[in-house]
Amino acid sequence: MRWLQLIPLIIDRVGMYASTGREMQIVAEHLLADLTFLDGREGDWERARRELHSYGKQGVAGPFEALFGSPRCQGEVASVYAEVFHRFGYLAVDHLAGRSRWLELTGGLRERFEDRDVLRSEAEDMLGPPSLVAGRTVLCYAAADPPSGWLFIDCHAERVRRYDAGHGRYAVDRAADPLVRSVRMPGPDFEAGLILTLYGKTLRWGQGWWVDHPSANWPAERKAIASQLSAIDAADPSQALRRRRNSDTEGN
Repeated sequence: MRWLQLIPLIIDRVGMYASTGREMQIVAEHLLADLTFLDGREGDWERARRELHSYGKQGVAGPFEALFGSPRCQGEVASVYAEVFHRFGYLAVDHLAGRSRWLELTGGLRERFEDRDVLRSEAEDMLGPPSLVAGRTVLCYAAADPPSGWLFIDCHAERVRRYDAGHGRYAVDRAADPLVRSVRMPGPDFEAGLILTLYGKTLRWGQGWWVDHPSANWPAERKAIASQLSAIDAADPSQALRRRRNSDTEGN
């Protein structure tokens, strides 16, 4: 069927089919709705949609937009729907992880990724070849047992603008080996399964992220320093009032 042949292309070349994560969500949901209607599986699709409601009222794209402040999260959104396509038998993937392999993949992820800078090549060295790559930026690792879910490694290649000497122009380059910014593993909710690398935390909260967002695995001394600096900021009107104003603006 032509639509089945289209699915791997949509997952791989996300930029050709959507310019934002929300557009990718629309494309994927329409395709799933059509396929399940033709196969008489509307009930399966409704159950899957109820599961996807865990991403919140802004849809699957919502948490990704909030995380890094950009609507261009097509690869991340495509990865979520790739799992659904595969579960329904509409998308074939490689390297399915059996039980022991899955425990190996998902064990110790925070120690390997949180608060560290990890290149995509390093992630693949640690975890092995992925089952699928969504948007050419998200490494997807699929468990052989569908209820176990998938593991996602989200990479991001920053655009670096530089002057091209001798040509009177600026050029834009992308890193050939991008950094991992987040890891998503199965959990009771989106945030519980989210791990941010050092790069990811800096993208999300800025260079001073560690003051207000200490990690659970830090030694007590570093946590105490972060707590003291946070208290100093809270006692400084030029800092405390600015944060409150930003918070009030976000709530409106």
